Amino acid sequence: MHQNKYLPASAGRTEMHAIVSVRAHGLGPAAARTTTSEVIVIDCSMSMSWPPTKIAAARRATATAVGILRDGTRFAIVEGTEQAQVVYPFTGGMAVAGPDTKAAAARVAARLPAVGGTAIGSWLDLARRLHLRQPAAIRHTLLLTDGRNEHDPPGYLDQVLDACAPHFTCDARGIGDGWDATELKRIAHRLHGRADAVLEDSALAAEFEEMVSASMAKALAGVRIRIRTRAGSRVGFVKQVHPTRADLTDEGVRPDERTWEWTTSAWGDETREYQVSVFADPRRDPMGEDVELAAVELSVEGDTALPLPEPESVLVQWTDDVLLSSRIDPRLAHYDADSELGHAITAGCDAYEAGDRERARRQWGRAVQLAHQLGSEKMLARLSGLVHIVDGATGEVRIREPIRPLDLNSVIVVSEESAPFMGLDRPEPAAPPAADVLCPACGRRSPATAGFCQQCNAPLSGEPSASGSAGSAGSAGSAGGAR
Repeated sequence: MHQNKYLPASAGRTEMHAIVSVRAHGLGPAAARTTTSEVIVIDCSMSMSWPPTKIAAARRATATAVGILRDGTRFAIVEGTEQAQVVYPFTGGMAVAGPDTKAAAARVAARLPAVGGTAIGSWLDLARRLHLRQPAAIRHTLLLTDGRNEHDPPGYLDQVLDACAPHFTCDARGIGDGWDATELKRIAHRLHGRADAVLEDSALAAEFEEMVSASMAKALAGVRIRIRTRAGSRVGFVKQVHPTRADLTDEGVRPDERTWEWTTSAWGDETREYQVSVFADPRRDPMGEDVELAAVELSVEGDTALPLPEPESVLVQWTDDVLLSSRIDPRLAHYDADSELGHAITAGCDAYEAGDRERARRQWGRAVQLAHQLGSEKMLARLSGLVHIVDGATGEVRIREPIRPLDLNSVIVVSEESAPFMGLDRPEPAAPPAADVLCPACGRRSPATAGFCQQCNAPLSGEPSASGSAGSAGSAGSAGGAR
């Protein structure tokens, strides 16, 4: 529990804010025994055929994902067009992972076509039906798309997300230039997963490997967070602040006026952090003494030998000392700044799409400044696709022209990710991102790490583009960056 417990007595009824850190560790052996189902959903619409590197990368990545499934895992490959179809196993259900089935699935993956349209709601609904036929404790769906949800009826996707949310988690990736970052982010948020952009088609297999490996490492489902306040108080809100930001207040249930509780998605070895707001009132409370406002406890559904921590208290101590009550807990200040970073990114993207370049520049400059302050290397790297970073510490930037749709999407889709709190003694900022390079054949700009042009497949020399470097000294965050 992280908080400044002091509140000014003169404030009257107010809110106490605290950060609750929950860490799970030592779950590796349990994960190996956990029953799991995995549905791999691949966009096979016509647009995946160009450039041909997209469908080729999807085929390789699907085979990679299948190859690392733990033996005994139930799995299926779904071909997504204007309808959803199980292409492996051939029976239309789910196969049991083993040497023979994984080899057969890899052969099917190598023949995935690129024909038809995009109906993401239909794809996810099929994934739901497949998962529900399995008695697995951990259910996960991997979704890849390069387009927008154009062939489902209006409102259908939201209905499907509501139906899917209790039953499986979903990690999503967008590839190419034509997908909708806001839509993909909404899917991942509703299904308690992560969404991101595939910056290079050649990196897709590694992305799939990382997502499926994380799914295989999950071991603990049914963890419930319960917040019980004292009489006369109540929970104001509960938000997850790391690894992603999400308002959980309305997702939880209130069995009575004093209690809020919510069941989390499955856990591996990881840390998640939550911001809790509890209403406090100084009337009838003593001055200068700790008073428990609420207790936060964890429970696990079903029989488990897992040792659980003791409940933690959200405290308040009423004071007239302004120095005490004006302090801000460093962890709380970190996540407040991180939330502002997300808002600045979104505001900048909205302004850019509305044609207000100056407002976009100011907002993205503020985002760069906050990312630099927070040590978020990932966010700085993504923002460097939108702006030339002149001075990260002050937020001085220049907008790049033109901005690729992929670069814009790649920032929007991770705008709700958060940089972990690294303590007050962070390392010095790292070197700035390397300069982009221009393709000598077609002129397309690519990241400095790219070996080949994604547009025409020509080899890249590594010479920087004429537009200058992606950032200057001081523009990158510390080594403890975002995950």
